[in-house]
Amino acid sequence: MSEIESEENETYPEIIAAVDLGSNSFHMIVARVDEQGNISMIDQIKEMVRLRGGLDANNNMDEAVAQKALGCLQRFGDRIRHLPEGAVRAAGTNTLRTMKGSATFLRKANKALGHHIEIIPGHEEARLVYLGVSHTLSDDEGKQLVIDIGGGSTEFIIGKKFEPKILESINIGSVSVTKRFFPDGNLGADKWQSADTALRLEIMPIQRAFSSNNWKHATGSSGSIKATRAIILELGLSQFGITLENLYVLRDRLINIGNIEKIELPGLKDDRAPVYAGGLAILIAIFESLKIETMTVSDGALREGLLYDMLGRIQHEDVRDRSVQDLIQRFNIDVIHAERVKKTVLHCFKQVRKDWGIRKKRGQTLAWAADLHELGLSITHDKHHLQGSHILAHADIPGFARRRQHWLAVLVNTHRKKLDPDVFETFNEDERQDIRYLSILLRLAVLLHRSRLDDDILPEVEASTDSLHIRIADEIKNNALLEADLLQEKEWLNKVGFKLYF
Repeated sequence: MSEIESEENETYPEIIAAVDLGSNSFHMIVARVDEQGNISMIDQIKEMVRLRGGLDANNNMDEAVAQKALGCLQRFGDRIRHLPEGAVRAAGTNTLRTMKGSATFLRKANKALGHHIEIIPGHEEARLVYLGVSHTLSDDEGKQLVIDIGGGSTEFIIGKKFEPKILESINIGSVSVTKRFFPDGNLGADKWQSADTALRLEIMPIQRAFSSNNWKHATGSSGSIKATRAIILELGLSQFGITLENLYVLRDRLINIGNIEKIELPGLKDDRAPVYAGGLAILIAIFESLKIETMTVSDGALREGLLYDMLGRIQHEDVRDRSVQDLIQRFNIDVIHAERVKKTVLHCFKQVRKDWGIRKKRGQTLAWAADLHELGLSITHDKHHLQGSHILAHADIPGFARRRQHWLAVLVNTHRKKLDPDVFETFNEDERQDIRYLSILLRLAVLLHRSRLDDDILPEVEASTDSLHIRIADEIKNNALLEADLLQEKEWLNKVGFKLYF
């Protein structure tokens, strides 16, 4: 595959791709990157999978629907499997967040696609949606409201230019709302009234923050909203945008049709019709709750956001770095000390990475963990590793997928005190050894800098499968505390089947 030279004499891929595993449909876009870092779409594929429809009342996935999804990913993989790691981003949304046993499905899905699939939190989905939409908006002054109705969740974002300011994700989507309020296909007026009341109650907690007083323009994206615009245009109701009056007309038409199986509207595709009632009900409730007069529609959405976010990472403008810096400032982390620990741990990582068979990209996760290892220290001293871990596991951190946050949380959890091997059991078998090795390296780097002196400590290390030999004889001289700490660490590691030599 051809590559383009960057100004730093590095290379980045000429072809990149994004895959959106939505609750209703799966999308893939492939784009070309030019020498200036601009992207142009060269391929786009969409398949209606209805993943959300495969969940039962206990959030177990129907096997037939799972196989349909894997078949789709296999076909997507045929198009992008040859692209290198880092040139493809694939994201799973609400249904994969909700599904029981999603780890088993993901292993099969990763293999089918040929690339790693992230499950992204709701706030991260909202951020990426805004990023995709904002690149299609005119550069107007003032704040924009962006609404994205998916199959399982709806994202609300207020932002200005390319920066989201407020983000929320609510678990109401076209598929879930259709199943909830129109389960037998009945489109009677009473069903719409029940749906409207319940949905407005769902929106009420964020109503004030997202009301029309807080933004200048409203924009919608993705399936239900784009379908609504197409119907309005075909019916000649409006030339520009969507209004609440238009939505009431469409609702009344569906009431007159009477049943979901009989829905036929100009501009509405057959594969959208079975879940359109739920999407329309959500859109009406949003207009009513937020007092929206007119909404324009964007062709940008989550998949475009994934592309632009990936382009930022390629060009060393990674939002995750900004998020880590925000956490450092918010929790008043000792930056100088964290930098010393990071320098040591990365120095050791480079020496043992190949012997331990760890991929180079794990070093970035290790670096972030070193930056944040004292995150909980502003809350408590004795158990700050547990407090920091809890924050990283549950906070909304822009740019981070669920899995990467889990890596950081576990590394911070295990960077000090007695090591509990059970904490690694939450990882897939092929990841478990890597996280264990990274934890050991971070523990040693933190231990070596316990004195918090302004000294670089860059030891030579050698590794085998279940051992690490660290040469620090000079540091141990006249430092009884360091020697005692190393002896304690040697004992703790020995209990989890790992040998430390020094």
